[in-house]
Amino acid sequence: MADQDALRARGASSRRRLSPEDRRSELLTLGAEVFGQRPYDEVRIDEIAERAGVSRALMYHYFPDKRAFFAAVVRAEGERLFAATNTPPQPGQGLFEQIRAGVLAYLHYDEAHPHGAWAAYMGMGRSDPVLRGIDDVDNDRQANRIVDRITGVLDEPLDADARRDLRVVVYGWLAFTFEMCRQRVVDPTIDAGTVADTCAHALLDAVARMPGIPTPQ
Repeated sequence: MADQDALRARGASSRRRLSPEDRRSELLTLGAEVFGQRPYDEVRIDEIAERAGVSRALMYHYFPDKRAFFAAVVRAEGERLFAATNTPPQPGQGLFEQIRAGVLAYLHYDEAHPHGAWAAYMGMGRSDPVLRGIDDVDNDRQANRIVDRITGVLDEPLDADARRDLRVVVYGWLAFTFEMCRQRVVDPTIDAGTVADTCAHALLDAVARMPGIPTPQ
């Protein structure tokens, strides 16, 4: 009984110390851990509140229901991943090396945040329109970044049709790369360098076969 009282006291103290923003971030981190370990349907939002040492009322103040909480977890993981894969070109680095570095950053993020990675992977491909919207935003941002990298090394600007076709290829490549990285979460013995090489070659090979787009260097 004394131990439980002590835990409650520490939880109350923690709640006083954390700002609303920090508290919300803490809940999202815990959510990524829990959703990354168990199926969505087995997770109770009351459990998250209990593990975080907060009241149900406070939990529902931040997130109106489990669906909204899970969507916020997936969105937060997407933000972290987007930041982690922002790998500016290095001097003398060709496009292949740039793409490879981005894929490696993705893989290293998964290694450092395995539960968060699984939570994000669970969100992808779901029929829920909220989650689908998060996926679309993440894909758009990554696609824009990659298209800009490719067009940035071309001698001439692309016309509207060629740029549209390039975006289609990049979106397809993102799905391919996503699955390659997911497979490495399933089996960490897969060599990260091999995955990065395969993904970088796949994109450049696909672009090289597109009419109207010069082979990027």
